[in-house]
Amino acid sequence: MPSQTPLPVLILAAFLSGAGMRIADPLLAAVATDFGATISAAAATVAGFTFAYGIAQLVLGPLGDRFGKLTLIAVCMACYGAATVASAAAPSLEALIALRALAGAFAGGLIPVAIALIGDTTPYADRQATLGRFMTGMVFANLMAAPLAGVAGDIVGWRPVFAVLGVMALAAAIPLWRAARAMGQPPPRATTSALARYLALLGRPAARRLLLLAGVEGGVAFGAPPFLGAFLVEEYGLSYAITGLVLGAAGLGALVYTRIAGRLVARFGERGLLAWGGVGLVLWLGAIAAAPPASWLGPVSFLGGFSLVCFHGVLQARGSEIAPESRATGMAAFAFSLFVGQAIGAAIAGLTLPSLGFRGLFAAAAVVMTALALAARFSPAK
Repeated sequence: MPSQTPLPVLILAAFLSGAGMRIADPLLAAVATDFGATISAAAATVAGFTFAYGIAQLVLGPLGDRFGKLTLIAVCMACYGAATVASAAAPSLEALIALRALAGAFAGGLIPVAIALIGDTTPYADRQATLGRFMTGMVFANLMAAPLAGVAGDIVGWRPVFAVLGVMALAAAIPLWRAARAMGQPPPRATTSALARYLALLGRPAARRLLLLAGVEGGVAFGAPPFLGAFLVEEYGLSYAITGLVLGAAGLGALVYTRIAGRLVARFGERGLLAWGGVGLVLWLGAIAAAPPASWLGPVSFLGGFSLVCFHGVLQARGSEIAPESRATGMAAFAFSLFVGQAIGAAIAGLTLPSLGFRGLFAAAAVVMTALALAARFSPAK
């Protein structure tokens, strides 16, 4: 990777963005109590962040192509930090939901645009390994943000937790801005409107195939974990703490991938990773549907986390190449497809769960994942 690309600060950006997604999860009860609301009402602070994050992709991606990717990342980080600090002082639940949505919108200009920047500065042969290192930040956020926020929330309350995250994001904007100035952003290549770029992207068969694959992946592979926790509690009678540890094993699997991504790509190639990652995901979903002994749950979860990033890493690398002339726009479309697929998958799962039950739901997901893995494995990259 060229030395001028600031990978360490991009990893920090990924961590802070991921922390913003996870930080409110263990604090919902405290937020609800503070405002005299129900947990369901307080949960809108999570949904608002995620929804705005997904929608904002369509706007921020083209802006990155027009005004410079690293500059946009720095500006978005500062605005994300300011909105998160403001969340700590929210006078009402409605204000907190609005500020969290604002923070989520600006967070949407961090990870996808950073991936596009890496795509601009990294040869494709090295890109998946570099993206693996970059995603270390997101993986650590998934592993650490919720537990640390929960502990800190018990000690000092939810408001200081949001304030600290916001200040960290504001501080991170400084090295990002300096890196943008030092890197000397190239002249923006995008001269057409955002709509024209999206239409041109959709006119490419390879792009349409990849966006469809990303949407189905979001609905199946990324849509299953939220239901896994409830399954473990109801089917196995596990405590919330043990359930968290089982789910955390998936994060460890993802972390292992980030450390060996380069060697995996060199050994198996993209098609090999799609094949083995797909097999691992099918085994993961199928094993859950079969309700294995409790002692197997940790290893099965580890397999799922490792296989998911193997599979997703290939699609993500290809996503950085579907529009090389306006790469941030291409990654915005990819991320948007992933989020829309996840939302649709969650809705379908919620509607079918009463009739299928948890085991039937995971079995159906394994069948769809089998078809997705075959389609991805034999789908041409270009």
